[in-house]
Amino acid sequence: MPPWARPRHPLSTISGLLAASIRDHPDAVAVVTPGGPDLTYAALGRMLDTIAGRLAAAGFGRGTRVGIALPDGPELAVALLAVCSAATCAPLNADLDEAALVRLLHSMRIDALIVAKDPVSAVVRAARHAGVTLIALRCSTWDPDGVDLVPESTRDSAAVEEPLADDVGFLMHTSGTTGAPKIVPWKQWSVAEAVRNRIELSGMDASDRCLVALPLHSSAGIRRMLSGLLTGGSIICAGALTTDATIELLESLAPTQYFAPPASHIALLEAFERRTPRPRHCLKALWSGTTELPDAICARLERTFGVPIIVGYGTTESGCVAHAPLPPARAPAGSVGRAVNVELGIMDDAGLFLGPEETGEIVVRGPEVFDGYENDDDANRAAFRDGWFRTGDIGHIDRDGFVYLLGRQADIINRGGMKVAPSEVESALARHPKVVEAAAFAIAHPTLGQDLAAAVVLRDQVSESELRRFLRAGLATFKIPTRIVDVAQLPRGASGKLARSELAALVAATIGRGNEPPVGREETEIARIFADVLKVPSVGRRDNFFDLGGDSLSAINALAAVDAALGVSVRLEVLFDCPTVSEFAAAISERKRLSAAHPAPTALGRIERRR
Repeated sequence: MPPWARPRHPLSTISGLLAASIRDHPDAVAVVTPGGPDLTYAALGRMLDTIAGRLAAAGFGRGTRVGIALPDGPELAVALLAVCSAATCAPLNADLDEAALVRLLHSMRIDALIVAKDPVSAVVRAARHAGVTLIALRCSTWDPDGVDLVPESTRDSAAVEEPLADDVGFLMHTSGTTGAPKIVPWKQWSVAEAVRNRIELSGMDASDRCLVALPLHSSAGIRRMLSGLLTGGSIICAGALTTDATIELLESLAPTQYFAPPASHIALLEAFERRTPRPRHCLKALWSGTTELPDAICARLERTFGVPIIVGYGTTESGCVAHAPLPPARAPAGSVGRAVNVELGIMDDAGLFLGPEETGEIVVRGPEVFDGYENDDDANRAAFRDGWFRTGDIGHIDRDGFVYLLGRQADIINRGGMKVAPSEVESALARHPKVVEAAAFAIAHPTLGQDLAAAVVLRDQVSESELRRFLRAGLATFKIPTRIVDVAQLPRGASGKLARSELAALVAATIGRGNEPPVGREETEIARIFADVLKVPSVGRRDNFFDLGGDSLSAINALAAVDAALGVSVRLEVLFDCPTVSEFAAAISERKRLSAAHPAPTALGRIERRR
């Protein structure tokens, strides 16, 4: 019997679990509102009953689909809990553009949409375009009399029909990073099972106060919110937070658990390291999810905060797949932990399971794994193989059962037949003391098909060639990015995942624009050689040899021509480190200077010394 095949818990609905928590902790604080009154469990129960009853009176109870497009904060948390306790809840990102909202409202078959009292116009236009009933919500106070729900016809409450275990509690959608978003139904019992597992894994209890810096409309945000409440502890709902605001909350509200995506952890780490004295905090642990966090960043976080950083791995479709153990146990560097509450395997392209340390696609099955995308037979045929859900992530499992991620299958870069995992390059770049964070991605290449590029956020200036030399100490040559661009911040989607396609477009827009003519004899000669070898009309001093179609073979030909024309023999690595005309010419000049200062002995001289 697999480890997850056990009898379902008697409380197999979200409303059942919430009711138990409200009954057991009536006077405890459930929701902490910065700058406002806190919401106790008893008050939360009254609020949920009021909102659910008014929705039922308006005809939006069990069996209907109620979307929510509210900004992050306490009202969104309360609305999510109320709707999933009475109907099917469909959380939406209120910041999406009108066209994206219309597509989601249609594909998710939403009956009504809860919006803010003064909603953004894009949300209103999208709902009207899709023919969806708008319901405005405002909680002026944390009691039933403070609930303002429009239209007026919803003011008289109706009896709420309790959802059943097999009802859809949440209707989610994928991030759409590799195509159009797909609709993911979460059944009540599956969500209840997932949350109980998270509580067991986290070791949290009623004494914990959780700062959830994840979007509450996301799968990770919802699960973390529920796990914080179903322990009898409290959650801090502060909405979108700046780094300074996060530090202020750490000091003033004393959360014990901090859940955030990697970008937030990195920004907080940078701010803490700059401040003297360090800000105070009462954290027991930092939790990271949604995407990979480099080992170097994890180590710095643990040193700076003096608490463990606990990583995990999951998807919208499969819930929590792997989880690092709690201290004093530790996962090996680079691992996201062991499989939890699921069966996990590594499968090759032919559908055969691979052994320890062998790399392939991660596949899972278990109670948290969904049954299939809604109304999408093609997607389901592609997503499942022999009952196993194909995550689309590439990784391996070691002999002790620890899981290692290499990245999304769609993100793996095929550099002329050599496969490069972005996470390996990103982790190596993150170890440089001047790099805050990094992203590796594919760009088009005339002969290789794909080439490797990277973007970095820097704390101090450093040249591309210096970064490439740094990488060479730990990575194979084919894993060194041809282009490394400096950006103010890495673009991310609503769920916190890197938008690699945006970075690829940014680099593509700069290729072929190096019209600055070469300066001096060496640059002129090198530009001529590059143009001859690559069969292009002309080359500017800022043009990159590999952007113009160069590869390892053509690089060897170029170096031979440079040796013949300029009398300087250089290694292939020099061109990889200095791929523009100006950089390569500077490297040639430095090579000449060193040769003049330290001339090599003649063959005769070497023979004489042997004698």
